[in-house]
Amino acid sequence: MIPIAKEKRVKSGELAICKGSCNSLKKIAHTKYQLCGTCKDKFRWLGNECDVPFCEQKSDGSIEFHLHDNKILCTRCYWAWKGRDYCIWERFLEDRQSHFLRPQTYVKALEEGLIAPVKNPVKAREVAECQFCYKYQAISLTKYQLCGTCSRHLQYHGEKCSIKDCSHDGGISYDLNESRLVCNQCQDKKSKYGIPSYMIYETQIRTIKNCGLCEREVSHNRKEGEKHCSAIIDHDHDTGEIRGVLCSRCNIVEGSIKKMPISPHAYVRRLSNYLENPPLSKSWMKKN
Repeated sequence: MIPIAKEKRVKSGELAICKGSCNSLKKIAHTKYQLCGTCKDKFRWLGNECDVPFCEQKSDGSIEFHLHDNKILCTRCYWAWKGRDYCIWERFLEDRQSHFLRPQTYVKALEEGLIAPVKNPVKAREVAECQFCYKYQAISLTKYQLCGTCSRHLQYHGEKCSIKDCSHDGGISYDLNESRLVCNQCQDKKSKYGIPSYMIYETQIRTIKNCGLCEREVSHNRKEGEKHCSAIIDHDHDTGEIRGVLCSRCNIVEGSIKKMPISPHAYVRRLSNYLENPPLSKSWMKKN
């Protein structure tokens, strides 16, 4: 870039045509080269590479670069660091490596023609028409002009959940901690019941195929399970401890018994005695 002659320079904060890539009328942040704030961040580290080894992003004036903790970071790595507030550089590098090794996104959505790159993309978070749902919303992915909901929905469109025997095909996302694709249903269950990992959920919970009380066969997939035969993870609402897997009907019964004013054991004994010796079995209601 060529410096602006001193006599032609504008003052910082004044409106002028930015000499950077935007070439727009904006407030000038860097007077020597007459750059706006955005272009200043883009050209400040021109020629430098992102300090994240797996990123390989080089500053060429097209994207912003930032200095954080004496590290030169591209805008994506910078906001990834800021978003999760890392305190250890090595831990951040591990997560970024998992991020860069994740499966390619929007592959099948592009193949099926559901989305296409936009010629004149809007800025991130700017309200515009989403190119998939056609609603005016804040744009999350500028390349294809998608809102946040559609970008998440189409990111791994057509992929399958990595959990064994899971047939749920909607809302696939990539878990960076375990490096695997999971559906929203499995993700919600892991989060709701505090399951430490998908491996435990897959090998210790989904392998249970019968109700722990009535022993009827249950299914962990909503579409496959018959009415009242869907597998429900039974847990203690007070401690959060997972106790086992029940069918829908037994889960309701178990929850109702626990709310009784007497202990479950006493209730079961009374119920057994009640059924064996009905109090009105020899009354006028008995048929001759």
